[in-house]
Amino acid sequence: MLINAFRLFYLYFLDIFVKIFTRQVKSANLLLVRLDAIGDFILWLDTAKEYRRLYPGRRIVLCTSSAQIEIANKLSYWDEVWPVDMSLLGTSPIYRLKLLRKIRRAGFNTAIQPTFSRVFSLGDAVIRASGATQRIGSVGNSANINPIAQHISDRWYTKLVAASQAPLMELERNAEFIRNLSGQEFRVRTPVLPKFNPLPERLKIEGPYFVIFPGASWSGRQWPATHFVEVMTELQRRYGWRAVVCGGPAEKYLCQSIVNLSAVGIINLGGKTSLPELVELLRGAEILISNETSAVHMAAAVSTPCVCILGGGHFGRFLPYPVYAPGCKPVGVNHEMSCYQCNWHCTQPHAPGSAVPCISGVTVASVLESARIQLQGKSRRANSNESRSPETYD
Repeated sequence: MLINAFRLFYLYFLDIFVKIFTRQVKSANLLLVRLDAIGDFILWLDTAKEYRRLYPGRRIVLCTSSAQIEIANKLSYWDEVWPVDMSLLGTSPIYRLKLLRKIRRAGFNTAIQPTFSRVFSLGDAVIRASGATQRIGSVGNSANINPIAQHISDRWYTKLVAASQAPLMELERNAEFIRNLSGQEFRVRTPVLPKFNPLPERLKIEGPYFVIFPGASWSGRQWPATHFVEVMTELQRRYGWRAVVCGGPAEKYLCQSIVNLSAVGIINLGGKTSLPELVELLRGAEILISNETSAVHMAAAVSTPCVCILGGGHFGRFLPYPVYAPGCKPVGVNHEMSCYQCNWHCTQPHAPGSAVPCISGVTVASVLESARIQLQGKSRRANSNESRSPETYD
């Protein structure tokens, strides 16, 4: 606690140095600040396109995590993307000084951070450093910021957009921000990702296939590998499809462990795809079975059925999707417990490094049943031509 307080104190005064000693030349440009994770970024995209309409004629610069830079660079909602190494922003004084000075020198007229759960030393600090004439953010909540820090950073904004403190799914939260910012109606919709470049030959898979995504940001949120193997084996038996296991570079060994546990043939693409390639791989899949990761939201954005093993830490915020939102929505399978909404600070007994009880309690049978229902829905949509085309993206 003391170390964290000292770190915030140090970064605060480092940022003051940037503010005092960096010369600005004002422009009419707009800065969008979105520094959260890939899944949050995907969920934001349907409202991200609205800034072109709300601020016509402005040059728009997106400041976002380098984790999603490959996707951000392929979208037409902004004119330029400035990637941010999130770990260095909070740990390297030299990197932080260079980035914040670059942002301040740009002299933005307007800077907007639509994130509901703001972070004092990250998104709030970027807004402060921008020195924009209009600095707009959400009233937000205190999930990622303590009340004292929030009181301080609230003053760095010229306008805080009203936000309900009632629990809302992130798609609803994003739509709320646009409505309250613009004073205009905006309906919740599932984001749509356009088609990127065709897959290279090494990633092209002959015949129908399904994808398993066994990783998660924390081991406690990872459904046991043996359960994924059971699901893969049964899906192959039922449908005869090829099984593909995917994950990021940090999940290569997890993906290989699933291959080792399985008695059936699996294509292991763990750590072998870029984000755009993963999007296209999911677009071609029959279904995705995944932990609660960004892959779930990518699948929804390319209209691929998805079953997500859903825990209680953030239940309702990122999943399930609103029932009234159009599009192919992922289905969450959960094991309900009284300790939900713990923000992943699990209070229940579990072995170190293993899945927490709300994850391990999800059964293979319930995942397979949800997959069956999702695939039936896909068949109905195909027959009635309900699926959306990527051309609706722009």
